[in-house]
Amino acid sequence: MKTVLLADDHPLFRAGVRQVLEETGRFQVMAEVRDGDAAMAQLEILRPDIAVLDLSMPGLSGFEVLERSRQAGIPTRMVILSMHAEQAYAARARAAGAQAFVAKEDAAAELIRALDTADTFFMSQSVGVSGPADLPPGDAADRELVERLTESERRVLRLLAKGWTSKQIGRGLGISPRTVQAHRRNAAERLGIMGPNQLMQFAVRHLGAGDDETGEGS
Repeated sequence: MKTVLLADDHPLFRAGVRQVLEETGRFQVMAEVRDGDAAMAQLEILRPDIAVLDLSMPGLSGFEVLERSRQAGIPTRMVILSMHAEQAYAARARAAGAQAFVAKEDAAAELIRALDTADTFFMSQSVGVSGPADLPPGDAADRELVERLTESERRVLRLLAKGWTSKQIGRGLGISPRTVQAHRRNAAERLGIMGPNQLMQFAVRHLGAGDDETGEGS
């Protein structure tokens, strides 16, 4: 029986995932946590076979937990769950060392398949309708565009790249969601980008590795 750590800040969703896993008779949930800091601590202590991580949590994001666990040499198989069904997020998860990226809307139907898939990266079927899966490095022109953004716009886009909503970004930066939306709109205009999905992909590609200054998550 494989051991599992669940990390998600929504108790009802955790309960649903736990039920899906335990009904198979092949998985044992060792611990449930609601934030990224607790997830990292439990990974270091328990070393479970599998960790199912929400992308957007209080404290460390799912991406940050994934990246830190890999740096620490923790061999746990990592599965990212997200409400954001975009390939840009899946591509970043894959590059960071995750074994699977599952959209929350697909969790009931596809989580077990994701855990059973070996040697290849698993991605939900509903992921990817809004952009390419591969995120090539930015060229000099793209870096110049990033430099045109104000520091406030960069902070917003760094958190957008983590999967945060405008409400979460506003709470983390101490500004209103309306101000967040204004920064997103202004950034899109400076970059010549049309649509929120393209802005998100740009943020993940060019600002996804940046550290935020909030210490919050969701």
